Amino acid sequence: MSAPGLPWRVPAALCVTQLIHWGSLFYAFSVLMPALIAETGWAREAVVGAFSAGLLAEAAAAIPIGVLLDRIGARRVMVAGSVAAAAGLFLAGKVAAPWQLYAVWIGLGATMAAVLYQAAFAAVTAAFGREARRGIAVVAFVGGLASTVFWPVTGWLVDAVGWRGTCTALALLNLACAVPHALLPRASGRKAATGAPVPADGPALGWRFAGLAFVYAVIGAASAAIAVHLVPFLQERGLGASAALLASLVGVAQVAGRVAEFAAGGRLSVPAATLLALGTQAAAFALLGLGWGAPLLGLAVALYGAANGVLTIMRGALPVHLFGTARYGTISGALSSANALARAAGPLAVAWAWGVAGGYAPAFLALAALAIAGMVVFAAVASRRPVAPP
Repeated sequence: MSAPGLPWRVPAALCVTQLIHWGSLFYAFSVLMPALIAETGWAREAVVGAFSAGLLAEAAAAIPIGVLLDRIGARRVMVAGSVAAAAGLFLAGKVAAPWQLYAVWIGLGATMAAVLYQAAFAAVTAAFGREARRGIAVVAFVGGLASTVFWPVTGWLVDAVGWRGTCTALALLNLACAVPHALLPRASGRKAATGAPVPADGPALGWRFAGLAFVYAVIGAASAAIAVHLVPFLQERGLGASAALLASLVGVAQVAGRVAEFAAGGRLSVPAATLLALGTQAAAFALLGLGWGAPLLGLAVALYGAANGVLTIMRGALPVHLFGTARYGTISGALSSANALARAAGPLAVAWAWGVAGGYAPAFLALAALAIAGMVVFAAVASRRPVAPP
């Protein structure tokens, strides 16, 4: 479906920068980590802890960054974020003590709120108004390829120039992102024309907002749990060396889900697509908890990936649908904070459950129940009439 008049140059620029920022700030860490540990001799738990501290910093920064997105616009926030990300990655290659690694990654975590989806979706919403779902889908589609591109690229760089040199190369890529960010529109009449007033008591005081924050937390906990624990879970189920190959279906299915959502052209409403994706995630976790054998587990992994791909788009579109485009940055910032906190807590909760139960099955069944709870809460949230377009 064509959409003449929409400023597609905005998502086009953000596709490039999201690929780089996600690839270097989020996915590259797992490839850098083995080389870092081998050189420094630091404990694996301590190194992983730096990344978790960064996720907590992202959660803390999400709300003030959201306010800045509304006050000064995504262009300035994302330019500053790209420069800060470059500085942080350069310093990451210079660390000589664990406390320095923590300091650098906490700074990088705060920077994530200014350059990843929260800020990118705000930029698209400012440009597209209530048509933002379509631009968000394009950005999320390319962002979903970040691991596919940057895991092998980072590995090649580590082999070629070492992990410290790789940090410098990634820093230069992040610095280059400031150029397309500087070319983003300063402001958008489209946003002003389509923005709807938010209730005077503010979204943070409404039960609808609290329910939506819970749904964002469910999505965050699930995605982080899968990112950290899927491969060891599949190994536990007897798949051995093929576990990593089967786990890679998540990325493929995630992109496929986003392509399907965009191709659907909005024939499913935002609430309907969200409920369908949450239900699919619940089914996927139930299959993981109860299933055995590569075919069934592969189906579960693919279902999870497709659902998560759609939910990434819905995360950007839901604030517009439910609250309008006014104060999008502030609202999405608070929701992103809930999501980031859950991403930090999810892997720890699954690890604790694994220790108690002696296996992953109960933890994945609990995630299935959590997804069902998310469906119930979201159905209540979506049953209220959304903000109407003018």
